[in-house]
Amino acid sequence: MSLRKVLLAAFLFSASSGLAMAQNLDMNLGDKSASFRYNAFVGGSTLGRTELNFGVLYNEDKNRYADVGLLVVDTAGSKAPGLEVGIGPRVMFMWEDDHDAQGTAIALGGRLNYKPQQMKRLRLGLEGYFAPSITSFMDIDRAYLLETRVGYEVLPTALAYIGYRSIQASFNKGKGTHAIDRSAFLGVQLSF
Repeated sequence: MSLRKVLLAAFLFSASSGLAMAQNLDMNLGDKSASFRYNAFVGGSTLGRTELNFGVLYNEDKNRYADVGLLVVDTAGSKAPGLEVGIGPRVMFMWEDDHDAQGTAIALGGRLNYKPQQMKRLRLGLEGYFAPSITSFMDIDRAYLLETRVGYEVLPTALAYIGYRSIQASFNKGKGTHAIDRSAFLGVQLSF
């Protein structure tokens, strides 16, 4: 499936959702990579909210990555003030240029966001996903994504951050494990 088809399907799905309440656009740039993510909150209840997201990444190595995911997000509870937890599936599409490998993987994982009570504008984030061989297809045998961030709320609707990301895949047919992207980045998240 091409990157254009993935983006088009994700956009149409999010645009057709009449329940979308809040949205944000997340953009980050590394020395050799660019990543864009759209998040829409598509439902909520007293037990948390549901978030639909999709993103794309491209780097100078001509590797490409795209994903579509769904998270159930809520605060961790009164014993951990400021901690927000999200968990859910993500479908990842990867293209690794050097070894002409590509594939799709269905991963499980989640996100932790922490807002210290003493420093209300500071944000700490950790995100991780893993797809084993049973849910990896085409050239991919398994895949994972790990990302960490430190941000500062510049405005109530704008967050600036720095972070580090590692996206790796093990490819079958003797192609080994390769990084789709491994980089530090600067970014902004705009809410609207």
